[in-house]
Amino acid sequence: MLIKIKEKIDKPKTKNFSKLTNLINQYAENEIKKGNINSIALAIYKNGAVFQNYYGEIDKDHKNKPNDNTLYEIASISKVFVGSLAAKAVIEKRIRLDDDIRIYMVEAYPNLEYQGTPITIKNLLTHTLGFKNKIPEKLTKVNKRIAEGYYESRPFDYNMSTFLEELKTVELNKKPGTFYDYNSIGSELMAYILEQVYHKSYKHLLQDFLNELDMTNTYLEDYQQYKENLANSYTSTGVLAPIEKNPLLGGGYGIITTLPDLIKLMKFQLESNNPLIKESTRVLFEDDQDNVMGNLWQDMGIGKEEGFYYSKTGDTNGVRSGILISPDSKYGQIVIINNKSDLALNDWEILFNKIETDLIKYPKLNLKSILKSKFISDPQLAKKSFDVLSKQEGSYFNTNLQFTLNSLGYDLLYSDKEVNNAITIFEFATKEYPDNANSFDSLGEAYFVNKEYKKAILNYKKSLKLDPNNDNAKKHISEINKLKSDH
Repeated sequence: MLIKIKEKIDKPKTKNFSKLTNLINQYAENEIKKGNINSIALAIYKNGAVFQNYYGEIDKDHKNKPNDNTLYEIASISKVFVGSLAAKAVIEKRIRLDDDIRIYMVEAYPNLEYQGTPITIKNLLTHTLGFKNKIPEKLTKVNKRIAEGYYESRPFDYNMSTFLEELKTVELNKKPGTFYDYNSIGSELMAYILEQVYHKSYKHLLQDFLNELDMTNTYLEDYQQYKENLANSYTSTGVLAPIEKNPLLGGGYGIITTLPDLIKLMKFQLESNNPLIKESTRVLFEDDQDNVMGNLWQDMGIGKEEGFYYSKTGDTNGVRSGILISPDSKYGQIVIINNKSDLALNDWEILFNKIETDLIKYPKLNLKSILKSKFISDPQLAKKSFDVLSKQEGSYFNTNLQFTLNSLGYDLLYSDKEVNNAITIFEFATKEYPDNANSFDSLGEAYFVNKEYKKAILNYKKSLKLDPNNDNAKKHISEINKLKSDH
């Protein structure tokens, strides 16, 4: 039985790590306060220390905060499990990345090639199949009905056998391995091929892997059995979302799990010496559109500060989840929300990026975030604190006051939607830096957003006086004059 806790920090407990987790609590609570996100489950890992916490309510006004028992549909994050099992099969020489997938299939499928180039295992793992239509016609209709909730109380009239038959009708119009087109077909076919080479069901292969990771509260498509703990989720229109059931094997989506179990996956990626990790995170495909793929891990790259990183997101009808791993910097993060409006997704991204920035910079702490509330309530007092702390460059980042004020103002203006507080910060900045054109430009923008057009023009003109080449100020003045003439 899982232990129910509100907040958990694993050793080592350092003073700075606690300060970091306080900031992360601040970020998450701020996103909940906006009202676009129902609830958040998040976790971070840094240098062996783990922090996890939950925020908000699964269902608004129900006071049902998520906990360690809460199960989430993680959608396409399911793909990294089949990717890991494929890596294991490569290491064990059961398959090769350049193998024509048809050698593992019962029937011939002469259509699964383009001008003599066949679809390979590598193409399944990198979304580079070359299909003319991403999803076969019948499966497209099934997926639409799943999203509409048609199969909530009905059995599927489509399964893997149906899919394999429909696969005979697929047409390729691009050379496999040359064009990235995100899909779940490749991962489902990968699961099918693993079944053929191991002579076991994909569900059993997955369960063996889950057992190795001690992920005891992770299940493949067992929605009904664990319905009591499965989090409700909400669509873009705010209505209860149907469960995103999978009619195929579950290689593309279909896993439900808890935050503590996802932490075990994160720790496995960061702490284990299992060779399948290195194999599954090798870059197998990249193009000029910034698509970089390993074994169904994606958004891979090498950052200037953090080194190598890779990630995966998952989207159901009502859940957004994401996991990011940086083995070089020994950090990872997981963030899950249970509603899918555009505003909620935007707030998820803001939170994810803020956490990532702080993890990259750690053990330095974000001085802007530490003093944010002080700058809003008493800018002069906050400046005194800033002047003292900013000299400790080994302990903090964002130690340039001019940059910090501008950045904080824009956070308040656009991320937090706190226009009046943004104006307070920008006004303070113009007093601190009366010869800086950008400070007046930023204040003008805040007034523009607040529809205080006279004050906006006044500050844009001050900015132009200091910098006659400020095209942004000229553009906004012209726009305001046009708005006036229209009325």
